[in-house]
Amino acid sequence: RLVIINMKKEKNMKKFFNIIAALLLAVVSTSCLDSGLEELDTYKDCDITGGEIYWRYYGTNVIPGSGEVEVKQVRLARAVEQNLETNTFYIRYTTTNIPEAERANFTEGKAVVAVTISTAAVMKPIGDAPKLGVPGDWTKDNQYEVTAADGTKKVWTIVVEPYQ
Repeated sequence: RLVIINMKKEKNMKKFFNIIAALLLAVVSTSCLDSGLEELDTYKDCDITGGEIYWRYYGTNVIPGSGEVEVKQVRLARAVEQNLETNTFYIRYTTTNIPEAERANFTEGKAVVAVTISTAAVMKPIGDAPKLGVPGDWTKDNQYEVTAADGTKKVWTIVVEPYQ
């Protein structure tokens, strides 16, 4: 009988401590500051600021864990140019970084393009423009909408072409 009473007291004490802990957590995780905060600027830039082009191809090694052939990627030598008047971003490449045996397989129709955009901006493809970062069709100019944090929008055209 004494053991049962002690177990009930112990259970009640646990419940009591849990309630106290929950109340303390609720008080500690709230803030009293609700005014007098300085206004921060919202980012208004919606530009493409950098770009890269890559070629992915299958290597000759098999990955032991999956049994699949490894995928290799090379960054193509590139030059970029940004035209702010026409909102056009040019990525120019050479294929000299691609191993000679693979170079004949290169096509802009399966290249991978990645770009850098303004801080806090988001970017989405327009129409049938390929997703960035995965193989896509860059044999034509592709358009993307870049939206700044303040809602300002620009439509950019990305042009991929050989370096002359």
